[in-house]
Amino acid sequence: MQASGEMEKRLHELRKKLLLLGVQRSMGNTWRNMEQRQELLKSAIENCRNQSVLKWLRDGSESRAFSHVVDMFNFLKERIDVEEKKNHSNSVDITFVAHGAIRDFMIPASCLLPLPSITDVLLYSPWNCTSSADVSYGVATGRIRPQHRVFICAKKDGCLIPDGGHRPVKLPNYWNSMKTAGDQMIPNITVSPLKPPEDGVWKRYESLTKKYGEPERNRIVIPFILPAERTSLQSVPFSVVCLAASLVLQSSRFQATLHLSACLGDQSAGQKFDKDYLQTQYACAVDSTMMTPSADMFTGSWTDAFRGWFG
Repeated sequence: MQASGEMEKRLHELRKKLLLLGVQRSMGNTWRNMEQRQELLKSAIENCRNQSVLKWLRDGSESRAFSHVVDMFNFLKERIDVEEKKNHSNSVDITFVAHGAIRDFMIPASCLLPLPSITDVLLYSPWNCTSSADVSYGVATGRIRPQHRVFICAKKDGCLIPDGGHRPVKLPNYWNSMKTAGDQMIPNITVSPLKPPEDGVWKRYESLTKKYGEPERNRIVIPFILPAERTSLQSVPFSVVCLAASLVLQSSRFQATLHLSACLGDQSAGQKFDKDYLQTQYACAVDSTMMTPSADMFTGSWTDAFRGWFG
């Protein structure tokens, strides 16, 4: 009994030491994260040329909005480091595939272009519009063109608006360029991870690549898929993704156009965005609208190729 008591006492002391070690490690990781975040933001401020973006960086440097910039930097750097070893030129197109939404407040469009390493950011869906997995494939491969857009009701039943009524009025014949938008105010876009294998978006993308082919040289696809041990990134402002991407690219050989493949439905917790304003910025859809490509998106590239070969 005495030996058993001594053993239990030693086990108790060991548990206390292990707990303390875990707390110390956690605190150490927190401090390292804070230090790296400060270094990244300092680098961004030193290299930023836009006054609106500089104000955004300085005002938000201690805010929750920037809390995941280190995680996103490390996530993106792992993938860009791999792509740098491939036979890409120094100018590339990067497609970021994720679940997405717009919510709660607005920011200058220029905040998605914090550093010159990202030359433009292109959005594909109108505001307040979701998109199908087929759109992700079209964006990643460069196949999709404005004329391929088809708008349907996202509801399976109970919609009183026919599919034709879901097409936004005055829909521009080009994509929503953040470079062109400049300092116009746009909705805050948030992105969240894909979760394969049950996630239908990435499963469909992989199916289409097997059927129609992978993206060509100079096209990089980064699905927002996290390893099992990194589950803290549940929802991240897309502006922070752009900031992290621009910092990663700044230390690489690449300069990139960043393409976002994600839904842009309005999921604001309170008051929804002013649809009249969003219509003037680019285009805005009625509620429950989904954008999907027409069937000729999958054959259009061959038509274009034959036209190039034979005139």
